[in-house]
Amino acid sequence: MGGWRAPPFGARLRALRRLLVTLLFVMAACSRKAPDATPEGALREWLDHMEASVDDPREAHAAYGLLGPQARKNLEDRAERASRVQGRRVDPEDMLATGRFGLRFRPQTMRATITGNDATVEVTGDDLADHAVVQCHKEGDAWRVEPALPDLLELPRRPDGGP
Repeated sequence: MGGWRAPPFGARLRALRRLLVTLLFVMAACSRKAPDATPEGALREWLDHMEASVDDPREAHAAYGLLGPQARKNLEDRAERASRVQGRRVDPEDMLATGRFGLRFRPQTMRATITGNDATVEVTGDDLADHAVVQCHKEGDAWRVEPALPDLLELPRRPDGGP
């Protein structure tokens, strides 16, 4: 009876190596860059989350995660003030206008100009008047959006020094 015999160890090792190399090539070919790997991708992702926040408030939390340090600081300051006024904790993510976000125009093209860790993204729409410029900042390997948020104004104080 001439049954099945395993190939020699060297042949099995070569086959295993070929399989591993093939898997590595397949994995590399299938892998995608993270959406925030480019300034345009980060901005597009942020806009998608903000638009979705109209229907799902959890999307505002995802959008907050794509904000740069200046925008986060602005919202943290606003949340701290709102917490004092309301007498309860307000999270910075909650300061994004959930349900009140709307685009002035539908972006058609986005082009980034990168200078070191900062980028300017020019966004254009269908019409010549459809134009916006958004700043981005790189943190580690990811880009973060720095939308133009108004400065937090000092609240007027009572003459007796109270809030």
